[in-house]
Amino acid sequence: MMATTVEIPDEVLNEALRLTGLPTKKAVINLAMAELVQGYRQREALARWKRMDHNPLLTEEELAAEGRPLE
Repeated sequence: MMATTVEIPDEVLNEALRLTGLPTKKAVINLAMAELVQGYRQREALARWKRMDHNPLLTEEELAAEGRPLE
């Protein structure tokens, strides 16, 4: 774990504390960082999915209906 000093505007931090109901600044910052990472991972996964030539969640019947060969 890395100790870091950052300046966060009081009004932003207070609003984050109010909205989340979390008890500490540290908890709010940890949640914010975790959600940031999760959001970027989701965008990366969606970009990979869009590059695929088929939806991996389709059943064999759905792939066949699209005229795609079954593996």
